[in-house]
Amino acid sequence: MTKIEEALEKCIELGKILAQTDEFKAVKEAEHGLLHDAEARKLVEDLQLLQQDQLKKQMAGMELTEEDKKKMFATEQTAIQHPVVRASHMANANFQDLMKEISKKIREGIKVHSA
Repeated sequence: MTKIEEALEKCIELGKILAQTDEFKAVKEAEHGLLHDAEARKLVEDLQLLQQDQLKKQMAGMELTEEDKKKMFATEQTAIQHPVVRASHMANANFQDLMKEISKKIREGIKVHSA
């Protein structure tokens, strides 16, 4: 087995372990909550559409207006007020923090081995 194959196998094992964490379970529960709450799902969809529109503007070299920024802020605030959306946001943020910590540990392992 090559070193790459060995690393990829360990990634699969890591994925299996991560799937058993409370953080991952919370993400799955939050996804389920969004799927079964039409109001929350609509709020998230509206926010995502607005984010895409604003990204398209920026990619086209256009500056976002103050009105664009205010609309984004208001849409975000409305969405995050909904308990299901808030729970989803928090679950995803916590899982992303875990993934950042894992990446940090991988980089530490690389540094130690390459030093």
